[in-house]
Amino acid sequence: MSEVNDEGDLATALEDEASTERANIALYGATGAGKSTLLNAIFGAPLAETGVGQPVTSKTELFVNAAGTLAIYDGVGLEIGKKSPFRDIRQRIVLNRKQSTDALIHVAWYCVNSQTGRLEPGQRKIIADIAELGIPVVLVLTKVSVRDGVVDPAAVALADAIEEMKLPIVTGRPVVTSAVVDSFNGVGRYGLEDLLEATYRVVPEAQQIAVAAAQKIDLTIKARYARSWIAGAVAFAGGVGAVPIPLADVAVLVPAQAALMAKIAAVYDIPKAKAAKLVSAGTVAAATGGKLAAGSLVKLVPGVGTVISAGVAATITGVLGESWRITTERVFTGKLDLDNADQLADLVRVFTSNVKMGSGAPASPDTAPTAAA
Repeated sequence: MSEVNDEGDLATALEDEASTERANIALYGATGAGKSTLLNAIFGAPLAETGVGQPVTSKTELFVNAAGTLAIYDGVGLEIGKKSPFRDIRQRIVLNRKQSTDALIHVAWYCVNSQTGRLEPGQRKIIADIAELGIPVVLVLTKVSVRDGVVDPAAVALADAIEEMKLPIVTGRPVVTSAVVDSFNGVGRYGLEDLLEATYRVVPEAQQIAVAAAQKIDLTIKARYARSWIAGAVAFAGGVGAVPIPLADVAVLVPAQAALMAKIAAVYDIPKAKAAKLVSAGTVAAATGGKLAAGSLVKLVPGVGTVISAGVAATITGVLGESWRITTERVFTGKLDLDNADQLADLVRVFTSNVKMGSGAPASPDTAPTAAA
């Protein structure tokens, strides 16, 4: 964990924290299966092509998001009509496994256009062969018609038929999705949370956090991770404060707070450099020049004397964590612009007020968790 000087340079400590491990998803399916639409609906646009790492083959595109928490290997050019599509897939996967461990594929999404009404024998073979290579496969039915929460019976029948095929797919049943908002017919997106849940089920724990960070549609899962980390940090702070801490020594809590803030920033998909900028702005009222002296933060709480008890240490950490969680959520949902000086000034005021109240920021229409647009 990062060392922190007596002034409590929290922004620097946060920037030094280790990054969330990247989740790598392989995306397969014929042209027109709605792969790009699905990706943009869940992870947001643009997922720009990157020079970080090399594509598996010239026919595979690599996309990495800005925070570095998600990589998509898009198997473009995979068509069932080809002589041997699996040979192409096997080559891609074998080459992928020769790369560094952080590039290894954790799960494959195989997309099928539900409007075709069938799953071809060639598609079944591809799915079975990918699974045989040890990569979990989530079968995704795309472009499903949904109205008032009711799925097109034809799509349900197709999903039932596929389930009866006993394919080696996650949950044994395809995930039914609609990734496009149809404003004219009043139809929203459907099944994207189910796709994420199926993905969480099979990727390693470290990559579960990465998927939760990268996805744009479910704030509940982000908040759940963040609050679990806050609870852990609160327990740590309470343990440290079991023996009263002299106010001059309270900076011992700052490394744990930095680690907490780094994790929360990561799960809200905020790159470390921006998170450090946000820390510097958000804590300026507690000290000067963007430096968070832990003692200065503690002094904002009424009734604190020359020593810090376990209760006060835990309270301060909880306040800091929840206030930071709400702040990063506002950045994630576009309600806070880091380049807007007026908004940052307001952030300082709200942050300081929360600390003085000894509680996290109260929920309001502007800060309560809602589905990201």
